[in-house]
Amino acid sequence: MSKRTKEAADAEHAGEGTLSRVELQLALLLRRAERTGAIRAGHAPSLERSGYLLLLVLSTEGPLGINALAERQGLDASTVTRQVVSLEKAGFARRSRDPLDGRAVRVEATPAGRQQLDRERTRRSAMYDEILADWSPTERALLAGLLERLNHDLDAFRRDPED
Repeated sequence: MSKRTKEAADAEHAGEGTLSRVELQLALLLRRAERTGAIRAGHAPSLERSGYLLLLVLSTEGPLGINALAERQGLDASTVTRQVVSLEKAGFARRSRDPLDGRAVRVEATPAGRQQLDRERTRRSAMYDEILADWSPTERALLAGLLERLNHDLDAFRRDPED
């Protein structure tokens, strides 16, 4: 094997190790983030991740139909409907008929839902501020940028028609 071929093979093998590390670290991150959030709250968070993300969309974009919410979350409409029912039972969202199409339902965050979202965002931000206390502003910005890029690429991968 030539030196160049061996270097290429070594680089390829090292890349596999890196991808294995990425996969493992992401799996650990997801588990630890959920566990840490619940522990720091002293109980299960009053807003589960799904409700948090739905309220965030509703607070940012205003009232939306179930299909629009499902599209933004990358979920099917039946899953989003169950999540909306849960938010509605908690008093954080309400469903109503779409004024432009009486057959369609639109969902909006209630004032209580927006307040709960603000409390949850403040709590989560404070938790990550503590966790990342020893990180420089540059490291924090790099982490945020890389996570944004990863989420963008995950969405693009999910939409890829080649799948």
